[in-house]
Amino acid sequence: MRNNHNRPSIEQFRQFAKEHPKLRDEVKKGNKTWQQFFEEWYLYGEDSDEWNAYRTDGGKATSKKDQKKEQSEEGYVGKVMSFVKNLDPDQIQDHLSNVNSTLNNIQQLISQFKSPAPSGQREEKQTSQPFNFRQD
Repeated sequence: MRNNHNRPSIEQFRQFAKEHPKLRDEVKKGNKTWQQFFEEWYLYGEDSDEWNAYRTDGGKATSKKDQKKEQSEEGYVGKVMSFVKNLDPDQIQDHLSNVNSTLNNIQQLISQFKSPAPSGQREEKQTSQPFNFRQD
């Protein structure tokens, strides 16, 4: 488990879990796993309103740091910006490549079901070449 020390996000999540002890209770009850909480934390960030239920002070963020963040990230734009900050470019690239391959497969499938062109046009396409190569 020494590999975990190379990832600062895991250490940050551990600190986050210490600040939200009710997370531990949910895991003990079997409602959620640590992996699920980590993924939600990674996706939403630690400043999300979702975590207020797991605080020890009854869901109220009272620190000055939290109040300043709430004021600076008001509204929809602040939520979008915090979401964009937590995006992983490698995961986005993987998803985009999956979408690209899916679209290619769909195009191939559609081309298979297209009605064949009349035989006269098909022969013209096969004989016409974009480059005129001559053999010696």
